[in-house]
Amino acid sequence: MRRERIAAMSTEETTSLRNAEGIRKFTNLMDPRLDQLVVYSSVLEHLLQQKHHYEQERDMELLRLERFRCEGAKANRILVQMQVVKKVQGMLPNIVFKLRNEYDKFERFLHREKGLQSINLSLYDKGLQLLSICKKNLEQTL
Repeated sequence: MRRERIAAMSTEETTSLRNAEGIRKFTNLMDPRLDQLVVYSSVLEHLLQQKHHYEQERDMELLRLERFRCEGAKANRILVQMQVVKKVQGMLPNIVFKLRNEYDKFERFLHREKGLQSINLSLYDKGLQLLSICKKNLEQTL
């Protein structure tokens, strides 16, 4: 009878240890800081894409304006194209402002939450890579 109790206890202990490991893994996956990391990364990626898009759009519209001038288009058409260029250029400062703010927030978050490295190293490394890409992009903007 005593052996049965000992065997039952050891089985219970191993089961609880397994559950504890599962709970630790589950809490790591459910850590809200990981959600924040994903959200910050997604926002930065989106802003980088927007910035890239509007830079391409600006360059394309500037080329179109130059083409109109070279072809001797009517003054009204050139004026309209100049307005288009101004609108596209007007979008960039706002996006750059947002990108700088989000970059600063994300950088502070990663430096404050060093423990994320032990929870999910790949997401943390991707975040650091994204920060370096943003930094280079913002330096080119200046």
